[in-house]
Amino acid sequence: MANFYSKFYIAKYRKLYKIFSIFYFMGWKTYLDMYFKAGNEKASEVVKKVESVGFKTTFGPVDFIYEWQKQPTKEQILKLADRLSEALKDSGAMFNIDTHESP
Repeated sequence: MANFYSKFYIAKYRKLYKIFSIFYFMGWKTYLDMYFKAGNEKASEVVKKVESVGFKTTFGPVDFIYEWQKQPTKEQILKLADRLSEALKDSGAMFNIDTHESP
C-alpha cells in the first residue's frame, strides 16, 4: 500500500512541477541578432554596450535576450530599440530585434 501512495505523490508533484515550470518559464522576450562591420569598434566593446542596455549574452541562434517582466507595449519595445541605437551609435554595428512570448 505504501508503494501506491508514493507513486500517487510522485505523480501529483510531477504535475505541479510541470504547471509551475510553464508559468515560471513563460514570458515575453526580445531576441537580438547583431551584425558587426570589420574595421570599426571591437566586438567585445560592442557587447559591453549592448549588455549595458539590459540584454544578456546567449549562445545559440540569437546573440542576446532581453527579458520583460510582463507583456511589453509597442512603445516600450521602441524605447528599448532607441536605447540600443544610442548605445551602438558610431560602432558600425547593426541589429535586428524580435519580441514575442516564449514557451
